[in-house]
Amino acid sequence: MDWAGGVSIVPQPTGRLIHTPAEEYFTVRGSGDLVPDSFAAFADDGLVATSLSSGTVGLLGDGLVADELGRILRAADLAVKVVDEPSRDLAVLVATSRWLPDTAWTVLDERCRGIALPWHRCYAEGRRWYLGPFTTGSDAPGYLDTRLRRIAASPWPDELLAYWRWLDGGGTPSSDCLSELAATTAAALLAADLIIWFGGKRPPGRGFQCGYDPLTGELRRHPVLPIPSGLMRDQP
Repeated sequence: MDWAGGVSIVPQPTGRLIHTPAEEYFTVRGSGDLVPDSFAAFADDGLVATSLSSGTVGLLGDGLVADELGRILRAADLAVKVVDEPSRDLAVLVATSRWLPDTAWTVLDERCRGIALPWHRCYAEGRRWYLGPFTTGSDAPGYLDTRLRRIAASPWPDELLAYWRWLDGGGTPSSDCLSELAATTAAALLAADLIIWFGGKRPPGRGFQCGYDPLTGELRRHPVLPIPSGLMRDQP
């Protein structure tokens, strides 16, 4: 076992001072180093490093985001595999794209739900990267929920659908967010969600779509609620 990231152990004349990631302090009296038996006393305070569960992350897509995401995950000792489709031997799937592949992700959402495979996603649009929501289970919103809510909320639903059809047909949009810096940030946000999830905690991307604007540095999280089956149709 080891201390969690952000924990500092400060030697004191009467023992050790523990500075926590929440900027709190604990004092341990006594001489000598803090031995592994001491960890149990601090486990409930979140001061002990969490072991990640095992499993393979499938990467669907290529480009800067996929490359950087793979590097970060491997550095965290997670298994990574480049794949062409979802499969039951994966613990989670991450799909990345330079722009929104509406039809492909609609099918992918249904396939992942069909085999109970959690999946995350990100794509570029305009001058932002959009991530998630991270579909971690059957009760979590997926791409189809996000898609239908975007159509319902858009002042221009017909134009939105026409734009998606254009992308599906091979259209290449202009984007200001495809730089290495922007892609690296998007990959880091995806990786954070995955590492938190593998650690057994609720990732911030579950139930939220994240929009990152590299030109302003702005990061926004928009809640996405699951839509009951059959409640809405694709057409506005």
